[in-house]
Amino acid sequence: MARILAFNGSPRKGGNTSTLIRNILDGARSEGADTQEVRLHEIDQKGCKGCLGCRTNPGTCAQKDGLSPFLEDIKNCDGLVVGCPIYMYRISGQMKLFIDRLYSLYADLPGGGYESLVPPGKTYALITTQGAPDPDQYKKSIRYLAGFTGSGLGFVEVGRIVHTNSHASPAEASPKLLACAYEIGRKLIKNNS
Repeated sequence: MARILAFNGSPRKGGNTSTLIRNILDGARSEGADTQEVRLHEIDQKGCKGCLGCRTNPGTCAQKDGLSPFLEDIKNCDGLVVGCPIYMYRISGQMKLFIDRLYSLYADLPGGGYESLVPPGKTYALITTQGAPDPDQYKKSIRYLAGFTGSGLGFVEVGRIVHTNSHASPAEASPKLLACAYEIGRKLIKNNS
């Protein structure tokens, strides 16, 4: 059975990001997947200590807290979903803590650069929500988020939603958006088959 792991960077249980993640996971479950959502706001998550322990022990973060087992789960899952609202023109604080800790899943390459310690070819989906109507307004933040949590770790992106104007047009009120999220969830599994 495929296992899909979702990291939710929103503090709002019923907000747009959470609604879209829920629909993605529903789609994955419709294809027989086991799913788990990690609400970053609700776990005991500390920031990176800057200790560089992961440089001497690649793949393991020396910081031990509620996020630690989930960093291990990323190596073993079949697909990953990352969802985050845009707050103050950037990703949420909860998501930034998570990204900093992902540094432990990157190994140094001789001569410079990094390689992922996550087995390649796993599927990935990204959800961002923002109040601004222009989908390109925060593209630098979204590119950063997708790079460090997805492609940089070797995941293959199967779908992305940039939900705009989210205050005036909530995700739950858009059957088309919810159907898109559901279909992305199905693709997370279909591409793993």
